[in-house]
Amino acid sequence: MSNSNNYLWKMLVFVVAMAAPVSVVTFFLYSGEGFAFEDYWMILAAAILPALILYARLVREMQAVAFRMERAAIMSPLEGDDPTGLRTGLLPLDNLLLTMQQYRRVLQHMLREAQSRQDEAALLFDMLPDPVLVLGNRRRIRRSNAAANRFFNVPEMEGDLTRFLRHPALLKAVDAAYAGSDSGTRIEFTISDVVPRHVAAYIVNLKGESSEGHRLILTLHDLTESRRMQQMRVDFVANASHELRTPLAILIGALETLMGPARNDLEAHQRFFTMMQAQSLRMSQLIDDLLSLSQIEINEHSRPSDRVDLGQVLQGVINLLTAKSSELGKSIALQMPEDKVFVTGDFDQLTQIFTNLIDNALKYSREESEIRVEIAVAAREARATVIDEGEGIPEEHLARLTERFYRVDSDRSRKLGGTGLGLAIVKHIVSRHRGHLEIDSVVGKGSKFSVRLPLSGS
Repeated sequence: MSNSNNYLWKMLVFVVAMAAPVSVVTFFLYSGEGFAFEDYWMILAAAILPALILYARLVREMQAVAFRMERAAIMSPLEGDDPTGLRTGLLPLDNLLLTMQQYRRVLQHMLREAQSRQDEAALLFDMLPDPVLVLGNRRRIRRSNAAANRFFNVPEMEGDLTRFLRHPALLKAVDAAYAGSDSGTRIEFTISDVVPRHVAAYIVNLKGESSEGHRLILTLHDLTESRRMQQMRVDFVANASHELRTPLAILIGALETLMGPARNDLEAHQRFFTMMQAQSLRMSQLIDDLLSLSQIEINEHSRPSDRVDLGQVLQGVINLLTAKSSELGKSIALQMPEDKVFVTGDFDQLTQIFTNLIDNALKYSREESEIRVEIAVAAREARATVIDEGEGIPEEHLARLTERFYRVDSDRSRKLGGTGLGLAIVKHIVSRHRGHLEIDSVVGKGSKFSVRLPLSGS
């Protein structure tokens, strides 16, 4: 009802505007000559009738313009048009629509170009090797690349930055960047995890404000590998120089004796050659263990993803050590569930774990004893336990057993061919698998070494 009233009022205003000048001019021209009002009304009606026809014509053309503009906005100009709307009228309808179609083509081209550039930028953003976060107001994460999602092990980063990073120095630098100072700041900090990670963060403030306020670019660079390599170099020099000093001293002493007083003593030759061979093998084993440990530490922050049959690993290790256990007069028994137990891990490194643990159990258990290996499943993890019947380990030594070159009895360990690195290697491999190593021991009864590993999905 309101639309019809508006239409009527607009029509009356248009008619009055068109007829009023004619009626006023006619009135003043003929009012002094005895002009009859009947004639005046006829002239007024003659002015109103064309105004009504013109108004109706303009309304029809405006409706046709609106209709064709709508069609031009959603259809291709090659798809044809309504033939009833192609008649030439009072308004330049065809020129208007042609101009609109040209603008439509330009806008479509610009939109395609913008979408293409946006897709390319998104692809490049996700291909960046370092984690990158785009922060909006109040530390809100607006966007993250694929490297950031992998770094924090989430499908997508959302919410406040403090959900993922809470280091005070980093948050202080972010707030300073919001305030407009310290743009391009570099912050180094450590993320506490099963394996601590050293990270360098770069903060850049994008000048100006977007529709959502201030924006920051936060880039993270993982320094864990480089820091570990630096520390490994220091540890290698210190530990290797300490552990190699004794066998080298024995070798040098044996050579000096063979070249001097025992030059012609054949019995001494045999004795010293045997000693030199043993010390050479010990140094070779030490170097092999050091290289193995360094390689494990380099990749410790990178979690393995293979699906491994834990029973198959243990059965392979037992088969490998069966000959040695027979020589020592000992036996190895494996107890495991009927169903296969699959864990997430690296087959070779898991083999290395249980080779070290079972070999240690053979070395330090009592004569004619049995080494038991048990597999159990609880919650979301598998537990593999190596149990020996040895002398046990005093409680004060348990916390330091996994340190490099730490030995409860140094002389006995060296005599049995140990390098002091076996449990350190086990610890780092277990850490890489995001598992746990537990050691329980009772003096005079024996020891239990348990490895807990996350189960693998089907």
